Amino acid sequence: MTCSKARTTAVCLPDKRVESREDAMQLREVDPRTLSLVMRRLRQVPEAAVAAKQESMRSKGQLSPLVAAEHEEQLVLIDGFARQAAAVRLQLPTVTVEVVKLTAVQMKVQLYVRNRDRGLALVEECRLVRDLCEVEGLSQVEVGALLERHKSWVCRRLGIWKGLSPRLVTQGGIEQLESGAVRKLALLPACNQEQLMAVNQREGLAGRDTSMLIDLWRRAPGAEARTYLLEHPRTAIELARSTAKRAADPRLGESAAKVHESLTVMRQAALRVVRQIRAGLEQMPREGTLMLRKACELVERDCPWALREVRRVVGTENDEA
Repeated sequence: MTCSKARTTAVCLPDKRVESREDAMQLREVDPRTLSLVMRRLRQVPEAAVAAKQESMRSKGQLSPLVAAEHEEQLVLIDGFARQAAAVRLQLPTVTVEVVKLTAVQMKVQLYVRNRDRGLALVEECRLVRDLCEVEGLSQVEVGALLERHKSWVCRRLGIWKGLSPRLVTQGGIEQLESGAVRKLALLPACNQEQLMAVNQREGLAGRDTSMLIDLWRRAPGAEARTYLLEHPRTAIELARSTAKRAADPRLGESAAKVHESLTVMRQAALRVVRQIRAGLEQMPREGTLMLRKACELVERDCPWALREVRRVVGTENDEA
């Protein structure tokens, strides 16, 4: 055994040559059609990304190698899915591939590590974490250590994944949502998630609009308001955005919401008066009777006036007929 010193730390190397990273990996020319795409399920490959790579490879050629793992007599692609798809479309006979030897767990870890700087979508992170925990049988602590994340990071993503509609994660589409929208969506029942995603795809809503739509849905006071959201999402979003304080009901602006609340209070107060009168009143002196009589006069004067003012603005059903 030979030993070498660097500063004060001794590093002992065995006589047998140690493989460097360059020794462990190889560059090969490979038919892009023969690469296994089994890991593609853990990554989203937007059409726009494939089209951009296709144009780049057409004009400039391949600028960087794809990365594949030699696993069970297959070359499993772990990085460069858009480039692989572009190469197939361009009918390139071969592409340059960096080939490394990795286990199944290491392949999934490498897929994350190699794309961490560019960023993975939240749903991609959730899917990967779920795969490492439930398919590979790793603990949350082990997954956190491999991905260089805290256990709480792993736990949160598992929770989000379990909250998402299985149908949506199978069909795809939620990968395009902003992280905040995905988190909010996971809090809703699966059927509601599917309804809102159908609206998102039908209307082509931007990320912020989808997040606001989910907020409005969660705060909506009832079924009618939610039906309105599904049928008129853009109108509801614009109305909510135009007010300093978003109304709870997507059909109302801030001022209209306050009027509606006041009218509701008026009606509830009237019903309470009727119930109390029918239940009976105790004996009162003349002064008490005069107080109630005066209150009735004020109500008779002011409440009809308030209702007339509201109807002057909104009209009646007969006006629309």
